[in-house]
Amino acid sequence: MTNTATSQLTPRFAQGDVMRVIGLAERYTGATMDRIPEQWERLQQRLGEVQGRVDPAQFGLHYPISKSPFAFDYVTGVMVDEEAPLPAGFVERRPPVRRFAVFTHKGHISGLRPLLHAIFSDWLPGSGHDVADDPLFTEVYGEDFDATTLSGAVEVWVSLKD
Repeated sequence: MTNTATSQLTPRFAQGDVMRVIGLAERYTGATMDRIPEQWERLQQRLGEVQGRVDPAQFGLHYPISKSPFAFDYVTGVMVDEEAPLPAGFVERRPPVRRFAVFTHKGHISGLRPLLHAIFSDWLPGSGHDVADDPLFTEVYGEDFDATTLSGAVEVWVSLKD
């Protein structure tokens, strides 16, 4: 019998592709990160302004700012082609092409935070890998994620240093 937490901590490894992500960016701290769902709601309301979308997935990109005090920038967005205009108030990010450890969370989104904690506290220290922080990790919400029930599969792509 496989422990769900253990099976979630067995990544596959993948090479990232060139991508242009546009979306909304906010800075969060430990005290404010509970407002991230509001950022996702704002993105959903503005998706009609996005042109040139090349993938149905939505992305959450985490860029660390500081450990003490804890702060990070978070971008919610979608992948678009090179010619797509940038809507007012949107930012553009072009994550470096690199290798990733990819973990999959299945179920309600509330289980994502414990998985992230386990990746960085349990898996990473014994993995022999070092992480890059540009972004530190990316959440990928594919077509099988239901934004209404907040359930489905979410991939967590952890950036690895070369």
